[in-house]
Amino acid sequence: MKSSEFNNKEIIAAIEKRKLWPYKEAVKVLRRHRYDRNHTYTFETGFGPSGFPHIGTFGEVVRTEFIINAIKEFGFNTRLIAFSDDLDGLRKVPEGMPRWLTEYLGKPVSSIPDPYGDCCASFSDHMNKKLREMLDWMDISYTFKSSKETYGSGEFDDALKILLANFETLEGIIAPTLSDDTLRNWHPFFPICQECGKVLTTIVDEVNIEDFTVRFRCSKTHGEIEGCGYEGVQSALKGHGKMTWRVDWPMRWYALGVDYELYGKDLIESFKIGKKIMNRIYKTKETENMFYEMFLDDSGAKISKSKGKGLTVDDWLTYGTVESIYLLMYRKPRQAKELSFRIIPNYVDDVVSLSTAWHSSPRAEEHDFNFVADFKAEEKKFPKISYMLICNLMTALKSTEKDFIKSYLAKQKDLTEEDLNSVFFNELIAKSAKYYDDFLIAGKPDLILTEEEVELLGRFRELLQTELTAEELHNQVYEIARESDVKPQFLFKIIYQVLIGQDRGPRLGSFVKMIGQKKTIELIDSAIK
Repeated sequence: MKSSEFNNKEIIAAIEKRKLWPYKEAVKVLRRHRYDRNHTYTFETGFGPSGFPHIGTFGEVVRTEFIINAIKEFGFNTRLIAFSDDLDGLRKVPEGMPRWLTEYLGKPVSSIPDPYGDCCASFSDHMNKKLREMLDWMDISYTFKSSKETYGSGEFDDALKILLANFETLEGIIAPTLSDDTLRNWHPFFPICQECGKVLTTIVDEVNIEDFTVRFRCSKTHGEIEGCGYEGVQSALKGHGKMTWRVDWPMRWYALGVDYELYGKDLIESFKIGKKIMNRIYKTKETENMFYEMFLDDSGAKISKSKGKGLTVDDWLTYGTVESIYLLMYRKPRQAKELSFRIIPNYVDDVVSLSTAWHSSPRAEEHDFNFVADFKAEEKKFPKISYMLICNLMTALKSTEKDFIKSYLAKQKDLTEEDLNSVFFNELIAKSAKYYDDFLIAGKPDLILTEEEVELLGRFRELLQTELTAEELHNQVYEIARESDVKPQFLFKIIYQVLIGQDRGPRLGSFVKMIGQKKTIELIDSAIK
């Protein structure tokens, strides 16, 4: 939509009619400032640089970008802040990192040496570099900010002063969430110890509201991390410490003018606290927001980043397309979803279906594929080919050789010569071959047939020696099942197990015609033997 062609009332009516979730979230943001065209609508995504950016980080940025694109489509100005909490103290040595990091536990990750050599100035600089590389690869426009930079420059000083001056109100908000032992020494501000440099072990004893200095001692034990015992006085401003996370978060909203932020379901209670801080202390409305559900592993359990489970973005892109991982993040963000290798083929196939639907849709301006294609839908018209069909062909033919597989796929009536030689088609065959090698061969069980199953396969084999159409072949399976007094699903399952090692597959008649009746007979004979 070209916003210059419409007045503001028409644009408001147009966007508020949209049904897809990014538009609904966009409306929340735009209403915040009454659709003010002079306002720059500010979004934030947070990153904890105590480890590498992971697929959750990617998902939060992509989902935020969906909403930003929905707003930009109607001509409004946006800004994305990618914020790194690099004053956070290192609580434990991340899995796979050098053990010498133990001596730096408790210190801000921005003051710890780079564990991977001399490429970066600090631990957090290395992780921040990876974050920025990911954002640049995604071709996302953003402003990078970090705790070290914003606290140190004084950008947070005014917001921090308000919090310290309203300590009793702040304590009243936080206290119900803390144990009596924790509350006894609790303070929202964590000075960085002048002696040992730790931030996790300091306790504030007194705050001077006149000059915002704090008297503190480095005497707290945090897990196995111990304070050095130093006692002193220093400024709370200009980066000499930081606010505890659940206070720091709303302080960022206020100081940076954040209009919208997404967050994981595990942070719902933290958001509620942030809302109270914004309302009661900063006397303003909390940022617009939406929580998203967490990913589950293939057993249905919540994925634990600390245990190293789940996929990385690179893992996904080894087997799937960029658009397929965008679809993973776009589809039902408030619903818990499986994140495993086995779902990748289905997501790739769904992207192809969305592409086909978009290019034939009368309402292409409001379509899921716009978001999945990063608003480049016109450029992304994918051939009507199935990832799973390619994998099934490779299984049946016991080959991943590109031209050999293409010669069989060419039998599909709706594939043109241009389709067969397209970049997408060749990429898909390469990714399918990798998937076949890494999962399908390794996961294919030995097939042990009963006498009844051998007899049923024998009858299907006889059928293959006659000239039938794909539809006749398919229908005759039902006839064999009826005459043998077995359920059709039972017979289909046996045949699919023989041909592709799975309980179900593509439409049987069409698949048999694609690989050839002679090849199908060979596979049956091999299984029976």
